[in-house]
Amino acid sequence: MMKKHLAVLAATAVLGVTSAFAANPFSDVTPQDWAYQAVAQLVAQGVVNGYPDGTFKGQNNITRYEMAQMVAKALVRQDRVDAEQNAIINRLANEFSAELNNLGVRVATLENKVGNFKFTGDARLKFTGTEKETNTFEVLDKANADGELIEPKTVKKSKFDYRGRVQFAATVNENTKAVVRLTASKEFGAAGNPETAIDRVYVQHNFGKQLTATAGRHDVTIGAGLTYDDVFEGATVMAGKDSLNVAVVYGYAPELKYNAVVGSTKDKPGTDFKEISLYADNQKDNAQLAIFQLNGMVGKNVKLGGFYTKVNGVKAVDAVNFALGGEGALPEKVSKDLAKKSLDFYGFNAKAMLGSKVTVDGEFAKFKDIKHSNAWTAGIAYGDYNMKKQGTWMVKAQYVNLDTLAPVFSSTFWTPYNQNFKTWAVSGKYAVANNVGLAAYSTINAKDKDGNSVADYYRAELNYNF
Repeated sequence: MMKKHLAVLAATAVLGVTSAFAANPFSDVTPQDWAYQAVAQLVAQGVVNGYPDGTFKGQNNITRYEMAQMVAKALVRQDRVDAEQNAIINRLANEFSAELNNLGVRVATLENKVGNFKFTGDARLKFTGTEKETNTFEVLDKANADGELIEPKTVKKSKFDYRGRVQFAATVNENTKAVVRLTASKEFGAAGNPETAIDRVYVQHNFGKQLTATAGRHDVTIGAGLTYDDVFEGATVMAGKDSLNVAVVYGYAPELKYNAVVGSTKDKPGTDFKEISLYADNQKDNAQLAIFQLNGMVGKNVKLGGFYTKVNGVKAVDAVNFALGGEGALPEKVSKDLAKKSLDFYGFNAKAMLGSKVTVDGEFAKFKDIKHSNAWTAGIAYGDYNMKKQGTWMVKAQYVNLDTLAPVFSSTFWTPYNQNFKTWAVSGKYAVANNVGLAAYSTINAKDKDGNSVADYYRAELNYNF
């Protein structure tokens, strides 16, 4: 181990501590001592302490326990040092982690941070299934530009998959950060390696305490998430606080896709229409969204919100034709009428706390100019689930009703279909350990809008956050 005088000199360099006038701290450290100023500075800052008899014993070797005490106090000052000093403190804390734990210091800042980079992530194991196999048609944007349906394929009754994500957030300065996220996923038993992609890349800047701008490939939630809660390529500007805030978003929504279902009858099996996309390969042909949102609190327990989304780049007549099975699906008179209409959609949402554990919520959305496009959901939940806290749990009952042309594309609600679908649903969540959550979902008596039976859907997942 190094001598104490050398240790405190190193500590002043790491912490950047300055103190022009410091009193003589110990009887055995005089102003003539070469380490006097360093010792005095760290004593003044409360980083080092001496012995009960008023001495420092600088010629003795410093113990690991004493060094750990200095590191623990350095951690408290970590937000006041530069990136290089921060990295040194992190390395010291890793070296003395056992002693810090014995001191009761949980080195949380080291678990996910190196220098000015912060690392976070999650992993998920997921099971999905239906009560019976279904036939699926997929309309391909390029190969079937005329809207023709390709041959149907049978959907598996169940499948398991896994996913891992790691996010890197770099602090550019006190008001700016840059974020990159790497994702890998795969179905168990499928051929090849996991599908890997960098799926989030953005920068975020704070203009004071109430204005934030985000640009790049980031997450955007429209309303409370009934219509869209997924990746967005563009810019978001948000002003205000939780009590009242407004957001303006402009750009492209890659997951803007229809996903409809036709229920089974006695004479005909049900059919899923998967991923009929409004997001073409050619960027200039993609749907461009301009989203205006307003959210606020009414008292302490009620949250209200509303939004309006202006859609450019895709005609209403084309979108409806796609949703109904391809070009020519609509009568000529209806097509001419829709040619003059927009795809703009709007919605409202509300959430209220009824006591400490009961929450009710609901949301409504529709296309401004398109009939049969109402979408709404309402639910009630009981519990205080917090994935970070072992033993917490929640159960929820919900009803979902989506018209034939509902403006639902990538919902935060886990409904398996986005159009022509209605169902009761139940879900539950339980934190089996800190940062480990188990969740289960199921539809009940699912139907299409004509009342035909749709195969019920099940989902269970185990999530890990780190």
